[in-house]
Amino acid sequence: MKIKTYDVTEKQNLSSARGGNKVTARSLSGAKVKASSGQVFKDTVLTIEQDGVLLAYKENGKWTNA
Repeated sequence: MKIKTYDVTEKQNLSSARGGNKVTARSLSGAKVKASSGQVFKDTVLTIEQDGVLLAYKENGKWTNA
């Protein structure tokens, strides 16, 4: 399986704008694990995008695919 690059952003809420970090993973599930392990603050929203398209977000401790 090919390794992909995802943009992970931690924000105050889903509509906030903020720069993100790039992570590499073989799947979206792998990107979710890396994003969760890199989460710094409690009660923030994590988003995962690829090529500017929102793929998934984590809010209130639960991942939702977009």
